[in-house]
Amino acid sequence: MNGNESTATETYRAPAFADFNPEHSAPGATPERLDHLKEHGFVIINDFVDNPWIPKLREAGRRVTEACAPENKYDVIDCSKGYVHRTGQEQPWAIRGIIHPDFGEPSFNEFHGSTDFLDFVASWCHGLQPEDLTFRGTLLWANPRTHENKLGWHRDETWWGTGKAYFAQREVRGDGPEAYSEEVERIRWKEIQENNLKRINERNGVSMFLALADDECHELVPGSHHRWRTPLEHDVLLPKNMKDAGIPYTPSWNGSDPLPEQVAIRLKAGEALIRNGATIHTGHTVPERERNTLSIGWSKWSGEFEGEPSVTDVRHAWQLDPAVRDALPHEWMKTAWDRWAETQKLGDTLEDRYTGFDINHIKSGMVLGWREELERKAAEEAEASE
Repeated sequence: MNGNESTATETYRAPAFADFNPEHSAPGATPERLDHLKEHGFVIINDFVDNPWIPKLREAGRRVTEACAPENKYDVIDCSKGYVHRTGQEQPWAIRGIIHPDFGEPSFNEFHGSTDFLDFVASWCHGLQPEDLTFRGTLLWANPRTHENKLGWHRDETWWGTGKAYFAQREVRGDGPEAYSEEVERIRWKEIQENNLKRINERNGVSMFLALADDECHELVPGSHHRWRTPLEHDVLLPKNMKDAGIPYTPSWNGSDPLPEQVAIRLKAGEALIRNGATIHTGHTVPERERNTLSIGWSKWSGEFEGEPSVTDVRHAWQLDPAVRDALPHEWMKTAWDRWAETQKLGDTLEDRYTGFDINHIKSGMVLGWREELERKAAEEAEASE
């Protein structure tokens, strides 16, 4: 999702908040927590409040965010070794690659494989153990330093067309208007509801937004994960090109007003959000309030892979670097990486590997990232054209 920056004179503040509920203080996947997650589509947990990892990770997050500032380019860290989401001013708002050794922050890997985090995973996922895991990436959420930044309202689940997952470098949203027909939507929605129930009951993995500093940037509509959509929500979610193509909808939203019942998830350092991706949600940051939040989790391995590897989503291409595997602090983590990596392959275009920020610098003559023939040739062509 692309950022939408503004320079509003008044600092944005959410119209309503959801805070940690003391009734959810017992650790792990308690009935109270699961019931809240099932009903509202999210739950705030406090399992890492006062954990000694939090201040260590907080400072690492601040260093990485500062190092990825546009004025630093690649001088502090080689951010082409990861994937940094940037605003129109090229400021970072989400940073993938924080576990790559070239980022110089091993604490992220160490925490990912720590007893503290694994004990939580086991407590949430029916006793899931390290030897049964497959790799799941981490990323750091940040706030741009000079401009307000907001994403469009969306669901993480594909609710149109074939239901195939979002693929960043070649997004396919269906074959045209027929992919957004009410009939197709309702088929996808039935599948989403079935998956909602399955995830709650099976819990074959867990992912969270772990606040390293106080955070109120994640906004969502509680309960929207089990509501197909209201006419206003259809207006909010339906892409403009599909509206222009004639998909029936009821114009209901001016593009800026709060949605009915929307709340900002207000986290204290060490609190974490676990949510259902089918909720209607967004992110909204302002320069005055720090965002330093870690997305992190593990998934259960589904067994031996028998298919053909597919080109990996550009957001994860950096993760195929064997240096990432070598930097993992435990053998079981390396095995988990192997299980993921055998299902993926690196694409053969710059767009399969890098952000626009990196591609522009490669095409200006810099050899970055994988530093293979593709990158060298693009850089040489840039120099030759000069």
